[in-house]
Amino acid sequence: MGFHYHAKDQSFRLHHTRDERPNLQHFFLHYEQGYEIYMFVSGAGSFTIEGSLYDLEPYSILMMNHNELHALNIDENLPYERIVLSFNESIMPPILLSGVDLFRSIKYRKLGQNNQIPADQVRSSGLLDLMHKLMDLLKQPSAENEFVAKCVIVQMLHTMNSLAENGIELTAPTPQTTKIHDVIAYINDHLDQPLALDELSHRFYVTKYHLCRIFREATGFSINQYITYKRVHKADEFMRQGYPMTKACFLAGFNSYSNFYRSYRKLTGKSPRDGKSE
Repeated sequence: MGFHYHAKDQSFRLHHTRDERPNLQHFFLHYEQGYEIYMFVSGAGSFTIEGSLYDLEPYSILMMNHNELHALNIDENLPYERIVLSFNESIMPPILLSGVDLFRSIKYRKLGQNNQIPADQVRSSGLLDLMHKLMDLLKQPSAENEFVAKCVIVQMLHTMNSLAENGIELTAPTPQTTKIHDVIAYINDHLDQPLALDELSHRFYVTKYHLCRIFREATGFSINQYITYKRVHKADEFMRQGYPMTKACFLAGFNSYSNFYRSYRKLTGKSPRDGKSE
C-alpha cells in the first residue's frame, strides 16, 4: 500500500505508506534537506532524534528540521503505516509571507527537544483533519488542488506554531538526557574546531567511559560517529550555498579532503560532487 505525491515545483512531497513486514534495513540514521512532518499511524516502535527517544503513538506527529539527525526503531513483526510530509521554505513565495516565519516551531526548537505532538492534541487541534484534507486534495491532482494543498500545509504550520507558543511541554527531559543535550549543543556549535573526547569529558565533568556510554544509550551511535554525521551535513550545507567542495569540507571541521571524501561516501553512498549537484 502506498501513495506518493511530488509537487511540480519540488517545494513539498507526501507519502502514505504501509509495510506489512517492515524491512529494518530501509530505516537508518539520516537528516532532511528541509523540514518533515511525520504522522505515525500503526505499528510499534520509537524514534530517536538528537539524543531523545520518542515512543510512537498512533496519530501522534513528529516534526524534524534539517539539523536534526533521526532514526526509526520499528517492530518488524507488526505492519507499519505512516504519513510523511517533507517540504522546504519555497512552499510559499516570500511576497505572500509578509515577514511571517511560518516555520518557527520546527526551525527554532533546541535540537531533539519538543519534537512530538501527542495524538490527543493532534486530534483536538485539527491537525488530523488537515492531514486528511491534504491527502484528499493530492489524490485528485491538478494545479489548483496543489495550490490549495499548500494553503492546507500553511494551516498545519500555523496550528503547530500555536501549540508551541501556548507553552506546551511535549517532553520531560531526565538529568541524563539533559546532559546529552548539552553535549550535543556544544558539538553543533563547535564543529569547525577539534572535538577530542578528552576535551568533552573535561568540559562536562564526566569520565570518558561514562560519557561514551550514556551518549550511545541516548542516541544509538558513538560520539565520533555523531560528529562525522554532523560535519558531513554541514559540508553539504556549505556546498549548496556555493562553496567549493574543498573549502566546504574544512569549514565543516574535517582535517583533510580525503577524510571528508571517505566519510561522505560512507554516510551518503555518493561522492561530494554528486551530492552538490542535487
